[in-house]
Amino acid sequence: MSDSGFFVSVEGLDGSGKTTQVGLLAQTLATTGRRVTVVRDPGSTALGERVRDLLLEPRAGAPVSHWAETALFLASRLQLAEEVIRPALTHGDVVVSDRYLDSTLAYQGARGISRSEILELHRLFGLTRLPDLTVILDLPVVLAQTRRESGTAPDRMEQESSSYHERVRAGYLDLAGQFPDRIVVLDADRPADEIARQCGSLVKDRLNVGRAT
Repeated sequence: MSDSGFFVSVEGLDGSGKTTQVGLLAQTLATTGRRVTVVRDPGSTALGERVRDLLLEPRAGAPVSHWAETALFLASRLQLAEEVIRPALTHGDVVVSDRYLDSTLAYQGARGISRSEILELHRLFGLTRLPDLTVILDLPVVLAQTRRESGTAPDRMEQESSSYHERVRAGYLDLAGQFPDRIVVLDADRPADEIARQCGSLVKDRLNVGRAT
């Protein structure tokens, strides 16, 4: 099937404002007459939402195996791609995803799993359609932690140590250097409307020239 759509993912640490920016970007694109599909990874399917609960629920007892964690993220992504993303792109939609592959490369990479192994798993399972544009909202770990919604218990990933989240942030920045045609890093320590204007401009520019090569 033809794929005439455009795929954008928004990445960053918890507290970086990515979910807010996903919503604002979708609103901006909708005003231009574009058909927009918004998803979150993991999530946005019945299976994905159940996997999301498993992955994020704080748990006592034995820690989750790093590979088991990776496999759960992959299972949710497979369902999301098959059920939502591929059909939307086939119909020419702009798909805006709150996290995608780069989250696994950064977060599970910070566990010690190599990028090459993660990418090979995606290739084996047919998840070869990468985002046309990935926006990483970069924020120092200490600021991201203070931004997390007060009064809400931290989920399992948020409970990880500051040193772990520092590795995640470093992984994101390294990915930007590895894939400069696809990934753009934005300073997230700014007002949300200012970041939204920049995100909107980036996506509109890419839509005007086509997919990144």
